[in-house]
Amino acid sequence: MELIFTSSIDDKNGNKSEGTYHVKSPVSLAFNLNDLKFFKADPKAFIGYVENQYDAFSGYSGGGLMDIPQGGYQEEESWMWVDEHLKWWENGELTEVKAHGEIYPVLAGYFSIPDYSAKYKAGLDQLQFRIAIDGSSDPDFHPTRNVVVEHVSNKFNQNGAGSNRIDEETMKILEQADPDAAAELKKASGILQNASPDLSVNIGCGSFYGQDLTSALMDNKLGEADKAKKDAFEGRFEQEYFKNLPHIDAMKLINYLIKPEGNYETPIVGSFSSESEWGSEKASCNGTLRFYGKRVQKSK
Repeated sequence: MELIFTSSIDDKNGNKSEGTYHVKSPVSLAFNLNDLKFFKADPKAFIGYVENQYDAFSGYSGGGLMDIPQGGYQEEESWMWVDEHLKWWENGELTEVKAHGEIYPVLAGYFSIPDYSAKYKAGLDQLQFRIAIDGSSDPDFHPTRNVVVEHVSNKFNQNGAGSNRIDEETMKILEQADPDAAAELKKASGILQNASPDLSVNIGCGSFYGQDLTSALMDNKLGEADKAKKDAFEGRFEQEYFKNLPHIDAMKLINYLIKPEGNYETPIVGSFSSESEWGSEKASCNGTLRFYGKRVQKSK
């Protein structure tokens, strides 16, 4: 998968962020071949199975007909390439990072068909998968390699504090009392100042979905409603909230997976936006998803 993902988030309390990631990542698609054949033969049986709604508490749920699990091929040579440009403001202080390198693949993809119970009746050839791309990494848990930092700036670096973590007068006193300790401290300070930050990845949207859903339930006097009514409302709310995420032809992919001849390729293009008292968020996806018919493997 190749993807350009841009996002901006403003939580309306002085903190906000902007980011652009250009990634090229190995991905694999997990599916059950018998499920796909059964889906074509009896699509009605899959009502309630392929909708795959957003879970406000744990993130995008797995399941449905297929998913792209995190981890790519899990081969040594197949790392995820990332070119990132990030800005974020905390308490009015700007930090900016431009870097590129490789990280162990972290992208995941979730395929769903919202409102499937109504849409399948129009014909299978009319069905579209909605694709939600999700990926987050922490350099403490996801190793990186070949990282090149083009630019790093923040208030800490700009005022030179990074090169002198204790004031000069204290350093002079330490040099007189323990020259070796002072030398080690200066060396460590220089290393910290010039260290390249590890790549981190944060691709996804819907940061305020939980709060926005709760507010919508209250506004529609459904706070004390039974589970069935709440679930029905959330289904409609979720579809509208994420309606502009990337969509692709469902049967084109399903038919390819049933009989994978040659290669499959489709554009991944979509966007997201939200605006509420909790915050505002915008995101866009523009990329390509490719699968190779000669690389189909049966899981053990």
